Amino acid sequence: MPLNVSNAPVAIGGIGGSGTRVVAEILRVAGFYMGSDLNEANDNLWFPLLFVRRPNWDIDDIKFSSLVSIFVTAMTGACPLTETEISLVRDLTAEDRIQHSTTWLKSRAETLIVNACSGMSPNFWGWKAPNTHIFLDRLPQFISGLKYIHIARNGLDMAYSKNQNQLRIWGRLVLGGDCAVTARNSLRFWCWAQKRVLDIGADMKSNFIFVRYEDLCSEPKVTMQRILHFAGIQPDEQLLARSVALITPSKSIGRHKCFPLQDFDPLDVAYVRQLGFVVGA
Repeated sequence: MPLNVSNAPVAIGGIGGSGTRVVAEILRVAGFYMGSDLNEANDNLWFPLLFVRRPNWDIDDIKFSSLVSIFVTAMTGACPLTETEISLVRDLTAEDRIQHSTTWLKSRAETLIVNACSGMSPNFWGWKAPNTHIFLDRLPQFISGLKYIHIARNGLDMAYSKNQNQLRIWGRLVLGGDCAVTARNSLRFWCWAQKRVLDIGADMKSNFIFVRYEDLCSEPKVTMQRILHFAGIQPDEQLLARSVALITPSKSIGRHKCFPLQDFDPLDVAYVRQLGFVVGA
């Protein structure tokens, strides 16, 4: 059963390094509460604590619902966590993970537990966590009215990114045997992620938007209006100007042009082009 939360949240996700940071900052400027434990990239750090671990890929609905309830409680400051919930949160810190140490996880757990009883009750709230898309098939079942913004950057450029954390964590579960961190497998994972999220988005209908990072850079005002309207914000010119000023196009746009396309599966390259991204020179 979905949690009935006032002012349904807006979540932001995508492959790590896709440009989700600037969208989260724009929502913060617009008055959204995005969490009290964030890193420099505006990632909500409670989300990976609770969700980003391989055993969560196929956990049952009861356990998943418990994690969602804890997350929503922490984000809204609705009430203190129960002893059972606190125990569950602390159990999640027992082992190092691919991306995070137990020390890091324990720090996240304590800030989450404290924030759950803050009583802040934000009018507008949401979160940015790149891995949100991994669980997007289930989250709307448990958070009524959830809206989701998916940021996608050219998969060929992403194939050469230093940030391959999602491939490392989820690759063997979705790609099968060969999941080594290579440019070819990075694009394979990217294609899998975009196809899957667009299928889920079709079911979410008006609660889902797909945004190309390159559009944010080339048409910032139009793209920002689209994002803010989706989030329920009617921006004035001042807010639009502040939002556009936050956008600095990455110097690595088009970096794939320095490498041969023959390194990739032709079907994957064709899919990048199908989604409207520039391929090659």
